[in-house]
Amino acid sequence: GTSGGRGGASTPTKDGASNAGDGVTRGPSDGRWSTLALVLVVVVFAALGRLGRHAAGALATLGPTYASSRYDDGGRLVTPEELRRHDGIQEPTLWLAILGEVFDVTKGERHYGVGGGYAGFVAKDGTRAFHTGHFDTAEGLTPDVSGLPDSALLALREWADFYARDYARVGRLAPGHYHDERGEPTDARVRFDAAVERARSDKAKAKASDERFPACRARWSQRTGGEVWCDEDAGYPRKELTHVGGKPRVRCACFPDEGFSDARLLYPGCASNARRCAT
Repeated sequence: GTSGGRGGASTPTKDGASNAGDGVTRGPSDGRWSTLALVLVVVVFAALGRLGRHAAGALATLGPTYASSRYDDGGRLVTPEELRRHDGIQEPTLWLAILGEVFDVTKGERHYGVGGGYAGFVAKDGTRAFHTGHFDTAEGLTPDVSGLPDSALLALREWADFYARDYARVGRLAPGHYHDERGEPTDARVRFDAAVERARSDKAKAKASDERFPACRARWSQRTGGEVWCDEDAGYPRKELTHVGGKPRVRCACFPDEGFSDARLLYPGCASNARRCAT
């Protein structure tokens, strides 16, 4: 009739816990510590899961979309085969590429659709034709712009910027003349961008020169021929030779001194201190 034998019955201890017959004495705090440890394990694993997802997202940006590239246009990669399908016939939408950048021009179907004046640009990269106007032949509709001056390449960049403003950008043509299979810039694209930067720099220098040395006044008549002149406070007329966008530029400019050089030529028969010169 007494308790506390080996039959597995529990007997109270002095701190309120019970002896379950296994010879181990447990305090009231043991259960709380076990619960806390379990909660900590769950929190740690949850944090590791979030870190893993973040790392996976970071690694994804290193893939073909090359989000960290300065050439990123926010679009995806478009294969040449996919571009060719978007001709308004095989696919109802109209796409074109310029500088390897693909745009959806469906809203301009009147111009780009079958029979439209610019239909030749659709479903291909015909960058060169945007400068030459030869958009009715396969030879003209090519992405290769070799041999064009820097100023022409700047104009092509401005064409692409126009499409970016007015039409939905689809992505980058890859592989192609301007992007490789991963969408990274090719050597042709790097050379193109360098030429555009040169043209922009030349253009800015020419603008600064125009503001510093104003253009001559000029007139022409059949009876007396041509004449250029500078007002007394403007200086002396010179034939200024500069290069803008890789092309020579000649203009009559007024310089404040009587000096002249290979870049500031005297007009034939005109003295260095003359303010009027026949042309």
